[in-house]
Amino acid sequence: MRKDTKSDHNQRINEVLFHIHLDISKDHSVESLSKSASMPPFHFNRVFKKIVGESVYSYIRRVRLEHCANALLFNPNSTITEIFSEAGFVSNSSFTHAFKDYFGSTPSKWREVDKPLHVSQNIEQINPLHVKIDYAPKRRVAYVRHQGYNKSIKEAWQRLEEWSLQNGLDFSKLPMIGLHHSNPNIVKKEECHYVACLELPDEFYYFPSGKVGVMEIPRIFCAKFKLSGRYGDLMKYMDYIYYAWLPNSKYEKIHLPSMALYHKNHFIQKDEKFELDFFVPIRYI
Repeated sequence: MRKDTKSDHNQRINEVLFHIHLDISKDHSVESLSKSASMPPFHFNRVFKKIVGESVYSYIRRVRLEHCANALLFNPNSTITEIFSEAGFVSNSSFTHAFKDYFGSTPSKWREVDKPLHVSQNIEQINPLHVKIDYAPKRRVAYVRHQGYNKSIKEAWQRLEEWSLQNGLDFSKLPMIGLHHSNPNIVKKEECHYVACLELPDEFYYFPSGKVGVMEIPRIFCAKFKLSGRYGDLMKYMDYIYYAWLPNSKYEKIHLPSMALYHKNHFIQKDEKFELDFFVPIRYI
């Protein structure tokens, strides 16, 4: 594949992924998505699978099921019907069949499973956190998608650093944001999806190309936590927030990804320390 063709394909698929994640309940058919990408359906499906690693149908199904699995655990006040309907499933039978096929458990049984031992231990280690409920402002960002929640995330940040230098931007002075699409407690770490983002100056305009895309993170109602620690500690905080704070709050998480606004980014710091604001998109129960 020629370099310019590959870059164009990456750009178009990036835009499609953005629209899928913006509202997972929509009827994202191959036909509608291929039209938005200005490709014939067969060609679009082939390009999507080559870049993403799975078909359009499989990707959307997995994203919806992972959201439902999280909601079943973290949103105890929502009914199973409410959860699968908001994720775009049309019937209880189709959802239950898909969920059991993917996770090996029915949705109702999934809710009854005790927390994993390491999650319970992580929760015990964390003192109650200060939380502020407010809106996170919208942000225009350049971004790189990455699969795998481990130290390999550094590669995504290095790609953004190289891109920023090529475009005359000071990488160290741009706000850095990480979007957490997956829960490593239910998805293998090597299959988790993470998005590294750089907030762009108002006066900077860029036409997306290659693996670096541009999108707008919308204004979102969030629970905000100030966190600090070393590499590996963030997972403990996330376990506390999702498994302890959230189910006992008057809020529930919506389908949008949680967001880390880094003041110190542990993936690129030599000492692997982080200081960040962690935003969890929520709504009132």
